[in-house]
Amino acid sequence: MSYVGKILVAHPKMTYQSPFFQSVVYIGHEDDNGVNGIIVNRPTSYTVSEFMNRRGYDFISTRHKMRFGGPVNTSTVFMLHSDEWTSSSTMKAGPGYSISCDDFMLEKLSMGYLPVYFRMVVGMASWYPGQLDNEISRSDWLIATANDDILFNYDGEKQWNKALELVSREVINSYF
Repeated sequence: MSYVGKILVAHPKMTYQSPFFQSVVYIGHEDDNGVNGIIVNRPTSYTVSEFMNRRGYDFISTRHKMRFGGPVNTSTVFMLHSDEWTSSSTMKAGPGYSISCDDFMLEKLSMGYLPVYFRMVVGMASWYPGQLDNEISRSDWLIATANDDILFNYDGEKQWNKALELVSREVINSYF
């Protein structure tokens, strides 16, 4: 089973001590080296405007928060976005979504060229081959198909709760 285009929803039994407690992770890449994703529901106290201003770009928006995308590559900024928008490093990341990671994306944002939907994150989540399968078999994660609403319209615990509802609906629909 390919996980690309799916969301992983931390199982309610996951403890507070886990770095993935109440996380919603979008899976955007999978190959022989493993699976990569981005936590989408962990806003930080910093806005995208503050980040971009520190990098020398003008961007005015208090609506867009920077997010913690995961414990791997924490010095790298990624942008999960709708796929009608591209930058020089844009990679397809499942149906309807792409991931970019370059300075040109910042320049485009500062000029007002915005994707319909986006989340800017620092870091990512990564699993070596077989690791995610093992975590799923232990019921650490629940799986659902990603959509714009669940990825971009909520944050924090509310987003996790909405993702749990989505998992429930998909399981029920699979029986009827």
